[in-house]
Amino acid sequence: MSEIKKWDEVNGTDDSGQRMEAFLDSATDSYAILQLRHSDETIYERFFSMRELGRMGITPDIDHYEVVYVGELTKQGDQIDVLEGMFTKFNIDRPEDFKGHSLSVSDIVALKVGGVVSCHYVDSIGFAELPDFIRRENHLKNAEMAMEDDYGMIDGIINNGPKQEPPAERTSILEQLKQMSPPARSAPPAKTIPERDER
Repeated sequence: MSEIKKWDEVNGTDDSGQRMEAFLDSATDSYAILQLRHSDETIYERFFSMRELGRMGITPDIDHYEVVYVGELTKQGDQIDVLEGMFTKFNIDRPEDFKGHSLSVSDIVALKVGGVVSCHYVDSIGFAELPDFIRRENHLKNAEMAMEDDYGMIDGIINNGPKQEPPAERTSILEQLKQMSPPARSAPPAKTIPERDER
């Protein structure tokens, strides 16, 4: 059985978005290969180095990519060794079930090692790390906001508490004072002046 079919069967997915979620939720060290979608929107990003993208004011956007391959990470070593191994694997020893193009400039290799996800842009020389490429918390927050019945409970757990009623509208202190009847005022006591002792 091919690696990608096995991954899809184990993780119950066969599309790019679901593969990304399965990759992010994987309990084992894993990798994902992302390549730009074929569209007019990505034509000026395809096969461009980070330097060229920078000149055009473009930064890699996850919405322009699709996950074309995922698998368990078996290669050991430091991050550079692992990335170089991925480059070799997807250029020289490509898996039979890999349907993307050879790993090239503008592709992204996502690694999940020890629960930590990092994304690496295949650059003209080496790899450039993209620390903000996957903003997973935003996706989770958006999903929760769509399903949560109380926006006061946006905390990463969907519908985890009863809906809190909004506090009753308060009247301002000034309004409260205006509504109070003024206290009854009595005349001030007459001042007595001590009489002079005339002697």
